[in-house]
Order: sequence, then C-alpha cells, then structure tokens
Amino acid sequence: MTKLYPTTVEARRRKALKPEDIDKVGAAIWTLTKELWVLKDRQAVTEAVLKKRGIDIGEEVDRFIPDGELEAKLSADRQALIKKITQDLTGEYEPLA
Repeated sequence: MTKLYPTTVEARRRKALKPEDIDKVGAAIWTLTKELWVLKDRQAVTEAVLKKRGIDIGEEVDRFIPDGELEAKLSADRQALIKKITQDLTGEYEPLA
C-alpha cells in the first residue's frame, strides 16, 4: 500500500460559497434558529409545568437513556432536520418524508 503525503497528492478543491448562495445559508440558519427556539421554549415550559406540580425532572432528563423505539424516532427526526437544512443550502427541495 502506498502512503500519501501532502507533497505527493493534489489538494482537494472545496466549493466556495458564491454570492448567490448567501440567501440559502441565511435560510438554513433561520431554519436552525426556529427549530432550536421551539425546542428550548417547549422544554422550559414542560419543566416549569412539571415543577409547579411538584415534579422536578431536570436531573432525571440529564441521566436519561432512550430505549430503541425512542432512539429510532429521534434518529428519524434528526435526519429530517438535516435534510431540510441541506435543501435550504442547496435550494433543491423535495418532500421531507
């Protein structure tokens, strides 16, 4: 097997952002910001409601390990979000499902 050294291989070329891509990057950042805020908002409200009812779940949430079913749902949701952001960056849209 031949080892590759920086002096013996051609540098990889990255596609740079073009000025017309800035709107796509902005849309992707906006999508992430909205998703993050919804999650933060719902989590804070959920914890406040439970605490008001005498259930403080903060530490338990930190230690929680999801079962297979929940992990599969989280994985599917994560992939859908990644797909949405990728679509925003490329401008090529298709159904998320």
